[in-house]
Amino acid sequence: MRPFASLCKRLWWCPALLVPAQALAFDIDDLRALTREKNLASVEAVIEHLPREYRENYTLAHDSQSLQGSSYDNPRAILFGRTARFVLSFNGHPSQQHYHAIEALQFREGAETFELYSIDFDDGAARFSEPNPAVCTSCHGSPPHPIWSSYEYEDRATRHWPGMYGSTHDAPVLDPEEKAAFERFRERAATHPRYRHLVMTDAGAPWFPYAAGPHQHRLRPNNRLGNLLARWHARQIVALIRRGDFIERHPGVGQAWLLQCPGTEEPGYRVRVRALFDAEFPPGQYAYTHAIRDGLPQDRRVAFMMEKLLTGSGGFGWDMSIERPEETGRFFTGIVNIDRLVGGHWMATLEEAHPLKAYYEPWTNRQLYDTFAEGYYESNVAPGGVGAVYDEITRYYNESRAHQACAELMRQTLADADTSHAD
Repeated sequence: MRPFASLCKRLWWCPALLVPAQALAFDIDDLRALTREKNLASVEAVIEHLPREYRENYTLAHDSQSLQGSSYDNPRAILFGRTARFVLSFNGHPSQQHYHAIEALQFREGAETFELYSIDFDDGAARFSEPNPAVCTSCHGSPPHPIWSSYEYEDRATRHWPGMYGSTHDAPVLDPEEKAAFERFRERAATHPRYRHLVMTDAGAPWFPYAAGPHQHRLRPNNRLGNLLARWHARQIVALIRRGDFIERHPGVGQAWLLQCPGTEEPGYRVRVRALFDAEFPPGQYAYTHAIRDGLPQDRRVAFMMEKLLTGSGGFGWDMSIERPEETGRFFTGIVNIDRLVGGHWMATLEEAHPLKAYYEPWTNRQLYDTFAEGYYESNVAPGGVGAVYDEITRYYNESRAHQACAELMRQTLADADTSHAD
């Protein structure tokens, strides 16, 4: 980082045109410096001194599955700032587990991987863990990945994000119990030693940080956080694919999946994937992995097998779910699933000489959302700069253009495959 950018971060202000936005992004190193320079000895002292960006971009979990306890009255606050590149969380009552700690998740650009931290204040001083302590990776996996619920469309009564305020469409008002609890929480939060530092007022949003119904992404923190984390997650997945050699050994199979080619739904492709999976992960050696695969519905087996083939045999999960694979579907942002985000970043980062690069046409998120509903981006995603932030992390791509490569990819895939029987 340039010296002037570093100075700006230390002072928490900067003439906006002099330093790139990414250079000013708050991170774990800044948090260390902040606690040291201001001698911050408690969770509430840290919250008070966080940049406003974090104190106004957050969501609240009243029934969290994390190490930190939570309740309606004392929810786990998840602060994710503008981009969710760095995420912090805390809870609100001494009786709750990990009350004296802040949990943190950071995406390391360049390394393209997530890091987890615990910052403990139980002895009156900030103690930072090493990256990825075992107590964190036991749930988040190794390498670590974010945990967040998929956004599935059903009806207005569906809890898209169970355990969160705004569990349905980011609108606490849609559930009577949640509405009453949130009103009670807001009243108490004004004088709470920790929550009072969160921004809870907005001239156009009486339920801030949430909305009163399906609304702009800036007032949909659960939806927005899922979109942001999925984009960082896609970048990590692509990096893991490139560190392996499967796609080099089997370019047709791997690239057809990354582009979600129509032919990947056909029996011949399933047979080919299963044969490769059995060769890479022999049933006798990977009995548990095969038991999971065979317990999945047929339409989800290929996704499970391709995830393992492309990124390895470990516990890495593309779905950002804490549940077992047989209990979840592919992670969905409301517009696209995780596999399509991975494909988009894969295409965007190909070398210019790669044969598939000729089929890559970058799309902004405006173009992506226009395929969902005309005018939706302008009225719901653009306000507050949300759409621009999505574009900063990853670009999508013209699927129709990319699928022009699918015929050749499927020919490569099936050239030596036995298609006489299906999975």
